[in-house]
Amino acid sequence: MGLLSGILSSKTVRDIAKGGAIGILNTIEEERKNGENYMTELKAAREDVTTEGQLIGDNYNKALRVMEGTGNTAFNNFLYEQMTIAQLAGLADLAPTTKDQQLKQLKFQFEALGEAEQNAYKEGNYAEQAKEQYDKEIEDLRVSKGLVNNNRMGENTVASLITKGVRQKFKKEEDKVIGQAIVPEIVTPAVEEGAGIYESIGETAFSESRLKLMIDQDYIDGTLEDLVRNRLINEGTFNIDSQQLQTLVNQEYNKQVNSAKQIFMSQGDDLIATITAEVTDENIDEVLK
Repeated sequence: MGLLSGILSSKTVRDIAKGGAIGILNTIEEERKNGENYMTELKAAREDVTTEGQLIGDNYNKALRVMEGTGNTAFNNFLYEQMTIAQLAGLADLAPTTKDQQLKQLKFQFEALGEAEQNAYKEGNYAEQAKEQYDKEIEDLRVSKGLVNNNRMGENTVASLITKGVRQKFKKEEDKVIGQAIVPEIVTPAVEEGAGIYESIGETAFSESRLKLMIDQDYIDGTLEDLVRNRLINEGTFNIDSQQLQTLVNQEYNKQVNSAKQIFMSQGDDLIATITAEVTDENIDEVLK
């Protein structure tokens, strides 16, 4: 200041100092406004990540529950490879019969594979892969929404030195906001191998299948009784008491249901869709063989 005072007037020196101070204040104010705008955007990003992350996490948890519930690791690895997480999660929202029908078709595809292909699926780990995929999807979501650390504390410029205090304050707020985004934890239910529903997949669907309902209707309306009576007459038996007749009718019903179930469980779709011949009392045994 001594050199300047020898060249410039004291008023001029004061004006220069005053201008410098105003410039510093303006720089600080600009950084403060930028920080406030950034925090507003960051908070919006936090809400987006929390909302969308909840949906993503719910889908993964639903998908894992569907797979884990089968109790068959090889089949689960097959499901994970063949279907998307959204598709697997969708199974969890289906009515029990519809879900069972869908799983039956997938089981049919799996069991149609050769032994070597089925065994290869025993080596995978669908749960770990799903968790890794989930973590990546959440991280991608954070980046796409801008919920990432944007700290510039390491910058070494005049402006950064002037605004260091302001940026330190916003850095603390930034860390807090980023940490407030809550996403679901992925939980894999523990189902022992072989203890799930795999062996019974298709039974619920069969109980409400069109073929099973047709056999039930034949039982109710007396069609099966007529079939048994006609068979007895053809065999030369004309007199039989009601209790014996009912026993034979029940046996015929069980035989048809068991035969239909075996065929239904070995098909990829409802049996009726695969039968082209008309089903009558005379040919039903042949159809069900």
